[in-house]
Amino acid sequence: MMSKKLPSPFLSPTLLLFIVSCVAVVTSGCSGMKNAAEDKPKWTMERPNMPTHYIGISWVSKVEFPYTAKEVARENALNALAQEIRVKVSSTSLMSTLQVNDWVDKSFTENIESTVVEDLEGYNLIDEYENKDEVFVYYSLSKSEYARILEKRKQATLGVAYGHYLDASRKHAEGEISVAVERYLIGLDYMSGYLGELNPFRGEDGVIFDLDRALFNGLSDCISQLKISSTEDLSNIYITLDNGYTGAHSVTVMANDKVAGGISLSYTYDRGTIPARGTTVTSGDGKAIILMNGFDPGTTRSELIIEVNLVSLKSILSSTSPLGPLVNGLKSTPLRIPITLESPKVRVVGDELMFGIKKDKNIFISALRSAMSEQGIDIVEGSYKGSDALTLRVHADTQAGGSGSGFYTAYFNATLELLDTDQKLVMARDFERIKGVQLDTSRAGDDAYRKAINKIRGRFIESFINALYQ
Repeated sequence: MMSKKLPSPFLSPTLLLFIVSCVAVVTSGCSGMKNAAEDKPKWTMERPNMPTHYIGISWVSKVEFPYTAKEVARENALNALAQEIRVKVSSTSLMSTLQVNDWVDKSFTENIESTVVEDLEGYNLIDEYENKDEVFVYYSLSKSEYARILEKRKQATLGVAYGHYLDASRKHAEGEISVAVERYLIGLDYMSGYLGELNPFRGEDGVIFDLDRALFNGLSDCISQLKISSTEDLSNIYITLDNGYTGAHSVTVMANDKVAGGISLSYTYDRGTIPARGTTVTSGDGKAIILMNGFDPGTTRSELIIEVNLVSLKSILSSTSPLGPLVNGLKSTPLRIPITLESPKVRVVGDELMFGIKKDKNIFISALRSAMSEQGIDIVEGSYKGSDALTLRVHADTQAGGSGSGFYTAYFNATLELLDTDQKLVMARDFERIKGVQLDTSRAGDDAYRKAINKIRGRFIESFINALYQ
């Protein structure tokens, strides 16, 4: 009987080699993953806690930016750093106390924040990490160092603004108001990036004062001192037909009893349908002349409003200045002068004929007078002795046009001539062959007159009135 073979307590060489290989592979994989995690810096996974520094960290995928991943990561990290630097507007700063159209909350703050990235200085590249899939960048900026840089930069800016303040104050004292206004505003514009802060400054005399408030107060004082008055001693501007309904009015601008030259003025007056607007500048003697014309026919009253053209100050500001709302908020006292347009005076003379025979009643001339009166024209009698009346000379007649089928035709013809006060021709209009048809010649003539009267209230009266105002 054969004995049964027992299994060997030892593994075969082939099996042993297989087991060892598997263990090596598993151990190697675990070691690789451990090394990869250990190689990646902690700051890429957990934001550092550094209260004394501003921090900017950015991650960029190489899949999304295969050629520029590092450049994009650096730019994004700087942007992240800048976003930590918040612009804080002091509640007692000039901008907070002005509160011009939400300027502090919008235009001013946004403008300052937009320049933080461009003005960043003193930051350090702490570390960069890159693998086959991604790039990490880490910047930091010492808060104390950044504050020192900002203060140095601010003092340099305030020094330049102070120079403008001294120049403006000197011009102000000398009565050169237009130059002083310009210098005050340039000074404010130059330091506009700091108007949300307190800005104490030590002047040449050693006295510390708020520079931005001094600039703004100087600007406001200059504007409030400007007084516009009529050069002519008139409480009302009269515009007449003699001048073709055009007028000119002279004003003078003074400041502290001194003439103010070079001051930009804006003016407006109602011409009827569309208001007229314009600008002018005072000459060296403080005077400016404003021309008025183009009034709509029938306009009898208007008002001339003149004020300092503060909007023009925007041209002084730099292209990136946030001070536009401040300029819009400045106010000056306007000069208001009533305008009275004299109604044109017209005498209507002439004759009306029916087939060459003088009519008993001048119905066409009466209709002319009525239509002109409705348009604001002052109709005077032929006996009027004034020298300011125009003359409308009328000659009207009818002529027979034949008959047929029991109907008769007549044609109305008229010549109208408008003469000025010197009896010179201003305008001439003709009514030609206005047809009337009736059962007899007399009625046909009356019908032609009636149709001519209807035409008066159309284009004729419109062109006639326009001729008066040209």
